[in-house]
Amino acid sequence: MENVKLSERVPVGAFYRTNIEAVEDVRSRYFIALSIPAFLLIMIGIGTWESLAFHARSATSFHQYEHYLEALTKIQEGQSSATQDLQEFANQTAKSRTNSSGQYISHFEKKMAYNQPLNTALSNLLHGNNENIPLIREQLKAAAHHYQEIEKQYFSYAQWFLSGGGALIFLSLIYVWFGILQPIGKQSRERALALARAGEFNEDVINTSRVIIMVIDADGNVVLVNHYFQTLLQWPRTQIVGHPLLNRLFLPQDHACILALLDAGNPEQIQELPILNSAGDQLIMAWTVTPVRDVTGEELLRVAMGVDVTERAAAEHAQQIALLKAQSLSDRLQDEAQQAAELHTAFLGPEQITLPGLSGIAASITSSEVGGDYLDCYTTKETSVLVLGDVSGHGLAAGSIVAVAKTVINQLHADGIGRPDQVLRQLNNAILNTAQGLRLMTMICAAVDFRHGILYIANAGQQFPYLQKPDGQWEMLEIGGLPLGQELDLDISTSEFDMPLGSRLILISDGWIEENAPDGTPFGYERLEQALEEFSTLGDTQLRDALIARLIAFCERDTFDDDLSIIVVHHNERYPAVSEWRSEQPLEIIRISQDYYANKTISPRLSRQHIVLFAEHEWQNLLPRMSQDGIRRILIPGNPFLQAMGWDNLLNAHKEFDNELSLYLHIDTPLQLPITTSTDKVGVISSLASWLAETDVRDDWIDVCTLVADELLENALYAAPRDARGQAIYSKSVDRILNEDEHISLHMGRRNNILAVQMRDNWGTLTPSTLLQRLGAHIQGHGLIADQGGGGLYLLWRFSDYMQIRVFPGRETRATLFFDLDHPPHEDHYPAFQFLYHSDICEVNHDYL
Repeated sequence: MENVKLSERVPVGAFYRTNIEAVEDVRSRYFIALSIPAFLLIMIGIGTWESLAFHARSATSFHQYEHYLEALTKIQEGQSSATQDLQEFANQTAKSRTNSSGQYISHFEKKMAYNQPLNTALSNLLHGNNENIPLIREQLKAAAHHYQEIEKQYFSYAQWFLSGGGALIFLSLIYVWFGILQPIGKQSRERALALARAGEFNEDVINTSRVIIMVIDADGNVVLVNHYFQTLLQWPRTQIVGHPLLNRLFLPQDHACILALLDAGNPEQIQELPILNSAGDQLIMAWTVTPVRDVTGEELLRVAMGVDVTERAAAEHAQQIALLKAQSLSDRLQDEAQQAAELHTAFLGPEQITLPGLSGIAASITSSEVGGDYLDCYTTKETSVLVLGDVSGHGLAAGSIVAVAKTVINQLHADGIGRPDQVLRQLNNAILNTAQGLRLMTMICAAVDFRHGILYIANAGQQFPYLQKPDGQWEMLEIGGLPLGQELDLDISTSEFDMPLGSRLILISDGWIEENAPDGTPFGYERLEQALEEFSTLGDTQLRDALIARLIAFCERDTFDDDLSIIVVHHNERYPAVSEWRSEQPLEIIRISQDYYANKTISPRLSRQHIVLFAEHEWQNLLPRMSQDGIRRILIPGNPFLQAMGWDNLLNAHKEFDNELSLYLHIDTPLQLPITTSTDKVGVISSLASWLAETDVRDDWIDVCTLVADELLENALYAAPRDARGQAIYSKSVDRILNEDEHISLHMGRRNNILAVQMRDNWGTLTPSTLLQRLGAHIQGHGLIADQGGGGLYLLWRFSDYMQIRVFPGRETRATLFFDLDHPPHEDHYPAFQFLYHSDICEVNHDYL
């Protein structure tokens, strides 16, 4: 997410707000400027109007009293009709006294209304008595004069209001002009200039910044976009401006998020959403919205700004992919290291040593996942041989040298070579040819002639051994030599010692001497010899454990900087020479019963290719042990289906056959369906289903066979192709085309009730241990093996009535499943199976496959 708010980087909203505030400020100042003269004009108008109104009223009253005086003169002259006007005056006076209408009556009028002499004289006059005419005339003249004066007074008021008000308005206009309008004009010009500059600046910022800017009105229509919007998205302005925001720019599923972001109007909120360019491609933008409000707080516009983060999002995605790949690689390396550690453990000889003339115990403690120590033992015709070595360094490189040593020892064992100098010389040449001097190996080889009790020892840079005589005394056998792997045909000599019955020999690696205490003090020979003397009466196992405990106590830790190995053996009996181990005669079938196998140990020297286990009942529970022992041929005597296939053919399945379908079904031309691409699989399975339907196979069996064919082809396409490290070459999610030298085909055949489906590939990568481990894992309830799967093999086996797999390593795999069509498909049985593995190496134990 962006570190700086978009509204701060491109202050478009602030610019709009500034414009609105400027307009509102000018508007308020003009209102003040106009309100002052307007107020004065109104007040002057009101005053003038009132003065003129009173002037008019006074003039009316004046003329009325003048009229009354004329009527009085006419009465005096004898015109009786004039009494009507005076009657009107009398009525008006009486009305003023009562004021029934609630009108305003001036003080002068009240005074006249309550002038009793006047009222009496007026009443007498109206009744024909003219004696009081002078009194009445005097009062009427006084009233006329009064109203004439008031008329003049109000007229002068009106003149004052007009002249004084005009002057006041003039002065106010001068004040407004000089005090308000001119400053407003100056400030407006300055502000207009500032706004123009700000507008130009914002225009530059808006149109030069690499930020998309859209101004949206209250109805959701776009009213403005910047140049970068058009440059980045290539939308014509006419297709966007004036149109709803959501019409073209955003995916339908993002409309709700866009509307929520607009409604929130929070500049602090940044949300990443895609926008569409004119070509329909998506660009990932980081959006923020700033509302623009007027001075009352009402929202006028919304400014949406977006930063293009497509490259960053792609980089983050690529980083995530890289992290996942790195994690996958780390897991794979960890898995490979674990497998290498397991393989290294398998290379080590047995913990319990039982050889002619020798018995004892061995142990190896590695300082890393893959150790560099190696110990082993074997027997020749005349000697029991012990070897203990240490490769320089640790880890996979050291483990590879251990593998070379194991291979050489196996060959020496097979060739019956047990003389220590010959053993070390061949090891030296093999290590030198493999490591080219980059890795060295120290090793000691001890051979005990179990006929005469003679100990032969050759040492190549390893720690001196210790020999305990029957009297309990320990002797260090100081035999030296150069490490292996330095030069070809290394000069190695053998030393000879007497080894009476009851003698004990200890071989150790250099880690025992070189391990340090926390203060840096090495364990050393002195402490080792002291411990040997102290524990000299203990048995072999107890002596080994006591020495390890003493070293742990000295180092104050149970992990070590170097690998630790030890062999402790007793020479407790003599043997005559044993017969030759190898036989040039062809191996015969070795038949073992289920009861025998359940209670006996099968020698690792017996070829697993020639051992057939005759299973009876609940034999599947032996699968985990069979996986450990490498027993991979299981037949069920008396099974009618196997008898129909040909019992002798099944027993002799270890012999090489080119065509199982011809052997078991007696047909020469089975149906063959080759494939050239992974997409052919659908067509091949469809052809298989059609062929099965044409041969009157039931629908339930057709379903099973198509499922089996799909699994077989899937394995051939993706599981079988592997590189030199055993890793799958192709991912199941990728369609692929077969290479020119790659062949995969599906074969089918039927004889009576026996139906066979066979898959062939030219990889030959499936091993017996893989099949046995996966079947054993399912039997134990572990299901799929981590990072390996295995559900398919188990499924194929359980659906079949007999499964046979023949592998020529690196050349061909033939997996054949046989079905008994006389019975419906079922998974509640554990059928017989045979895995025939034709290796050029003389296989003894499945661990070396």
